[in-house]
Amino acid sequence: MYFRTPESSEYFQSMLYPHRRQFIIGPNPLKVFDNWCTHQINSSAWLSHCPSLPVNCVYDTDGILWCLLGRAIQTQFDRPSPLKEISQSRTVDVPNLYPYWAGRWVLTGNHQVHMDASGLLGCFYNTSPADFTWVSSSPSLLTRVLQVNQRLIADTRRLQYRQGLNWFTLPRSRFAGINRLLPSQIVDFSNGQVVSRPLMPAINPNQSYEKTLLLIQQSLTTTLEGLVSEVDGRLWLGLSAGLDSRVILAIAHAAKINLNPFTRLMSRISMADRFLPPLLARTCGYKHTFLRQKPGNSRQNRKLLLIEHSAEHVSSGDAEPFLNGIRDDLIGLSIGGHGWEVFREFSEFADFPTTLDDPKIVAKQIAIVHGEPEDSSATAGIYDWLMWIYQYPQEGLDWQDRFCLEQGQAGWLSSKEQLYDMTPLERFPILNSAYNYSLVLSLSKEQRTGSKIQQDLIRQTYPKLLKYPIHLPDYYLRTLKTLIKNQLKSLLHLHGQTGEKNK
Repeated sequence: MYFRTPESSEYFQSMLYPHRRQFIIGPNPLKVFDNWCTHQINSSAWLSHCPSLPVNCVYDTDGILWCLLGRAIQTQFDRPSPLKEISQSRTVDVPNLYPYWAGRWVLTGNHQVHMDASGLLGCFYNTSPADFTWVSSSPSLLTRVLQVNQRLIADTRRLQYRQGLNWFTLPRSRFAGINRLLPSQIVDFSNGQVVSRPLMPAINPNQSYEKTLLLIQQSLTTTLEGLVSEVDGRLWLGLSAGLDSRVILAIAHAAKINLNPFTRLMSRISMADRFLPPLLARTCGYKHTFLRQKPGNSRQNRKLLLIEHSAEHVSSGDAEPFLNGIRDDLIGLSIGGHGWEVFREFSEFADFPTTLDDPKIVAKQIAIVHGEPEDSSATAGIYDWLMWIYQYPQEGLDWQDRFCLEQGQAGWLSSKEQLYDMTPLERFPILNSAYNYSLVLSLSKEQRTGSKIQQDLIRQTYPKLLKYPIHLPDYYLRTLKTLIKNQLKSLLHLHGQTGEKNK
């Protein structure tokens, strides 16, 4: 199968083009653009991918070929890199390796597709294959392939920014006949069978708080050091006034990692995010950069790109930084502090049962809390997901713990990450490893409340960052700004009066 390169060269001149960093697995090679790479990965399957998507293949000790798509970094200082680990392991042992890899990646081998800890390099697959299950990171590419032989019906629900369940709830997608793989699932593309897998290593509630903090720090430090040795280019950190990105800043400073902190300037940014990030960066000896909307940016062209690339799996509000071209000039790799949401308590679920006696009732309750109609397709997706986790529970995790991981991360955030694949800057979710999640979830819910973990990690790596406030309210900063302005006026007035007397 072959898709022609778009006639307009604007996609490539601007370095923005659809299906960048995407892949598709099928019975035939697929040249989406002229420069796409194709590899036959077994006797009946081909992997096709954009050349800007990192792809590395290696054989295990049983002679099975494994292909690592995306970027995975080892979190354990005493273990080899992911590819080397695979080359030294039997086929049956490979799934035991990747819980300790951080990043955004997909691993395929032995006819199966395995995802990173929270499915941030998402996988879509057709649920009614004629003779083969197609798998792709791109719902857009998958629909184009499947619509050759069948008509796919699209969900009429429109995603609203910060309103309702503003993603297509897994395991469903926007299209009937296409499902989205859950992080707790593995799909076999030779027969379409979906099987369960553990979300993370065993959770150890008996481990001390201090030991857990040390292990998290070691894991993040090892990941940062692995990125520096692997990536040829600048390492950027999206820095806000909050604690999540400040943790990464502190750990990077303690490990003497060279970072380039930046903050996006947008209309909805808080005054704290304008005021604090430069101070935080300067305290660590880093130069901070503010990113502004690119002048002359054509939003209409980008809206067309947004639709073609994401198949409308992202709301226009979530796409705003892309539509404004804010990150366009950054080259290299960007890390951030996102992922801590997995460990926070959801206030909207405070009155919900922690056990699933009736998934249908819980699905309706979740819909009501998020402002979704009971008969919404989003509600139906939540019900499908609840039935899956009801059938395949994991010890130490209740459904609320899994909601953010398998819905918020694998649903909402994964689609955002896929959209930003179109930009030259590569994004790397440094916290995203099953090992890290198991460490934090081994702590009590009280210890995970109120960002205590982040504050204590900063305290043991670079406590000076805690002298700055966290998310100061806008009214406080406006008052402070007014006071400084008035003081400056008074000083200038006094200086003027003194100057007059001295004449």
